Amino acid sequence: MPEDASWLTDPASVERHLLAGPKALAGLEKLFGLGMGWVLEAACSQGRKDVRLAYRNGAAKLVFFAVPQEASGRVSLEPQGASGPAASKLLKVLSARLGKRSLRAILDIIEADPDSFIEHRRPDQQGDDLRVPYVGSPFGLQEAGWRNFYGDQDFEVLLGVPECTFDRTVTLEYADLECYYARPDLNVNRWSFLDWPNDKEDELGGGRSTAIAIELDERDMVLGTTEKADAVVEKARELTAAGHYLVVCHLCTPIVMGEDLNGLAHRLEKISGCKPVSWSQKDRDSLDNFGEFLRQTTGKPGYFDTRPDPSAVNLFHFPEAFRKGELTPFLQAMGVKVNAAVFPMMDFPSVERLPKALTQIFCERSSYPVKLKELLAPRRKVVDVPAPYGLAGTKACMELIASSAGRSKEFDQAWRRRMAAVRRAWEERKAKAEKLRVAFVVSEATLPRMFQVRYGFGAPMASMAAEMGFGIDFLYYDSHGEQPKPPKECPSARMRVFRGPWELEKLLAEGDFQAVYSDICFDWRVSKSGKARFSSRDFHMGVTGAFKAFDVLLAACSLPFYRRYAGHLASPSRRLHA
Repeated sequence: MPEDASWLTDPASVERHLLAGPKALAGLEKLFGLGMGWVLEAACSQGRKDVRLAYRNGAAKLVFFAVPQEASGRVSLEPQGASGPAASKLLKVLSARLGKRSLRAILDIIEADPDSFIEHRRPDQQGDDLRVPYVGSPFGLQEAGWRNFYGDQDFEVLLGVPECTFDRTVTLEYADLECYYARPDLNVNRWSFLDWPNDKEDELGGGRSTAIAIELDERDMVLGTTEKADAVVEKARELTAAGHYLVVCHLCTPIVMGEDLNGLAHRLEKISGCKPVSWSQKDRDSLDNFGEFLRQTTGKPGYFDTRPDPSAVNLFHFPEAFRKGELTPFLQAMGVKVNAAVFPMMDFPSVERLPKALTQIFCERSSYPVKLKELLAPRRKVVDVPAPYGLAGTKACMELIASSAGRSKEFDQAWRRRMAAVRRAWEERKAKAEKLRVAFVVSEATLPRMFQVRYGFGAPMASMAAEMGFGIDFLYYDSHGEQPKPPKECPSARMRVFRGPWELEKLLAEGDFQAVYSDICFDWRVSKSGKARFSSRDFHMGVTGAFKAFDVLLAACSLPFYRRYAGHLASPSRRLHA
């Protein structure tokens, strides 16, 4: 298919954006012959309508367009924006040097360079086209994939699929084989293209709920599922009892087949006395997981009649490893009771106890996969706390929880003791980190995410790295090479701009940083540059989690392997076009 085939279906949807490589820039610089300290930084063309050229001389900048004249076909030069008489006179001189050359001749110089880069952009596109996460439209990654180092778009989708605790809960998955392939169990010990974050891993024991998996095939689709439905009932009778919960997953195939899953659920309820709970991908996509169950439960008469304990809290969306290993012991030492904990693992029996605590603590997330906050807010105090990442973030989170339970004074004392125990170890690590640097490949779309909670409760990595004392380089994509100011959250960061793959490769190879962020396992772009890689999964909540992340980054920056063997860790050389 020709490279411009996308124009055939919708000619106005995208245009060919051509970016000049290093040889093309040298050729254009020679053609225009500006000299006098002026350097051609960038040249590009969108839609073959004109060529944009950007010169720089120290702090001075000159940007103009080579535009074809309708009558003669020769090229005229027009400034970008308003220009003074000196710039206008200079452009007339440069136009005369071009003689009778056409726009096609200038484009030929750019296209002759094998490092010149082509991708397709919308005519009205402003800024970066890389949007993370890509929930619902993953194919958009292909155009900008060469500079995407993020796994957010995959993490967000799969982390939105809830898992249930084992306590009095059985899950029924009723689907064909394809559905199971599309919903793999996340396992950080399994090889994967992406470095999955392990927030949903049950590190402290317990595991997932008991599951009944039924595979539907062509025979069931033609003759019906009576036999397998009967088998499900018998198995559920063995595994459930009165007071248990049966989660019925409505996956694609039974929905398309018109299966009466509600009827099956009520049949199971009648036989075993278990309570059926429905779930489907629609619930995930509408951020309303188990919505029907939660609305029915919290809406029952008398549900909130229990007098709540003002010193007790319910915890929502705190990963189990942090919650059990650090948060709960710290709160209990201050006299704060943890009444119940729900999500990211769904614990149905805990929902029964929620009214007993006055304060509902919701950990910060990029989005909430349930509507539970809205259901509790009218009858109980709801407190939003920042995700406990880094020392500062952990303090802010725990201080708000303690304050909401009336334990502010106790928190001050407990936090001083906690910091006294770790301050020396932190400062020793920080002294090492201040001699090292880490890099993030970003753009105007992704730079803010380095300081925000991502894909659920993923860490704000740049904030944590800065708190540790690492020097930070942002390799910033801008199609015109415009360099922004450092972000206010990290004013000491170094900004390095790139426009195409060859410039990104150069920045990665020549940068004096030791490690680069990428969620892609064994990322060739990083390894062949002689740099170590770190990823989202290396960052954890709490004080203990901050030390874990600190040690991982220090180890990555100190690893000589990639610097020593970079020449053997590169992918085959090829011309890359989006």
